[in-house]
Amino acid sequence: MREGIGSVFLYNLIIIFIVLIFAFLAATLSYYKAFKVNNRIISIIEKYEGYNTKARTDIFNTLKTVGYSTTKVKCPSTRNGGALQTQDASFPYCVYLYNNDGDSRHYSYGIITYIYFDFPFFDTFIKIPIYTKSDRIYRF
Repeated sequence: MREGIGSVFLYNLIIIFIVLIFAFLAATLSYYKAFKVNNRIISIIEKYEGYNTKARTDIFNTLKTVGYSTTKVKCPSTRNGGALQTQDASFPYCVYLYNNDGDSRHYSYGIITYIYFDFPFFDTFIKIPIYTKSDRIYRF
């Protein structure tokens, strides 16, 4: 017994370490993609000063080019006091309109996108929401 740790045990540790590192990298990349989609949607809404037909068209074209998932999602009707503005049928994102503290001069939007993890060997599908709120938009 010259070796303190058997080679099979050491190989198992190395394999577990590699699997954990790749899982962490996959989770980080998925989070980055969902957050990038959130930021693009918010910048488009702020560009068009609200969620209107021009913003909807621009968001649709942007999400087509990014390669965001096309899974169906059911959005709650309210979130933190904001009313559901839209639920896109093509892409899984939700837009909420917030009237800031009853102030009629400002409003803002909240966006929910989702991170998806699909484990085909375990027949498991995980969906994690990512929420972002826009800056206040002034009503003219």
